[in-house]
Amino acid sequence: MPGTNLKTSGLLVQRIGSNLQRKIWRMGLLNVHTSSALVCLEDGSASLEAEGPSPALKAPVLFWLRRSEGYRLITEAGATGYLAEMTEDMVTRAIGDFAETATLKYMIDQDHDISLDRTSANGHAISSGFQAILSELQSPQNGMEMLLVAHLRIILVSMMRISGAQHPQHAGSGSSRQFLHLFRRLVENNFRAHWPIARYAEKLGISHDRLHAICRRELETTPKALVAERLAREAGHGLERSTLTIEQLSHSLGFRDPAHFSHFFKRMTGMAPGQFRQIMSHSSADGPNTSPTNFADWP
Repeated sequence: MPGTNLKTSGLLVQRIGSNLQRKIWRMGLLNVHTSSALVCLEDGSASLEAEGPSPALKAPVLFWLRRSEGYRLITEAGATGYLAEMTEDMVTRAIGDFAETATLKYMIDQDHDISLDRTSANGHAISSGFQAILSELQSPQNGMEMLLVAHLRIILVSMMRISGAQHPQHAGSGSSRQFLHLFRRLVENNFRAHWPIARYAEKLGISHDRLHAICRRELETTPKALVAERLAREAGHGLERSTLTIEQLSHSLGFRDPAHFSHFFKRMTGMAPGQFRQIMSHSSADGPNTSPTNFADWP
């Protein structure tokens, strides 16, 4: 179905059908500055154009674009595949909270291309994922949003496997970047347990002072602040999306009592948990994002 353009609040997918001539695909259609894009070129050739250098794409290939704003995709005659754009929130929900989340976060934090073998299991999973998303968007049913997130997760995990990004040695060009990558993985697995920073350093096989120095040098912040930001981000998501009471949520995040949780959340965001939940419950899905979770990104 050439040129199919299907959109939800956080996901837009276009089927690149085989055309007899060159075609220009506009990007940034989600109207948010933080949308990412994924080009899956199954046949033919294309290019991504912006003010800077324009990457040329030759099928079969995947190209992840961290920020789609200011770009357009130009496909040559005969090219086929998919063009997807997604909000930061959709990506965050797709990568979830697993041991592999840090690796996925590293993978999507940079523009890159990945060769696609459509006959491999991972290549088939990616193609099937796009087809499933299009099918779901064409015939919406109950639970559609959950399925869209699940299919996007399958695509991203398959990309991770193809790229080899799951191996720690790919985490960066230097030992500091590698330690940050491994530190993030530990944080993803243990932030609810409220580990002291010394325990993270012990697991990494370095001293507390060295971990502190790496974070200050590379990210201009402290390990303690990074862990707190991760915990506050999860708290914000829970208040916005879950039906747990504030007491239940505080226990699920490892706080000893709701008062301690409330004090932490207000210190991090400037709002009490109840106030934040009330604001989010009254905010329009099409309105501005009032979430105060503007926490620092890190490798």
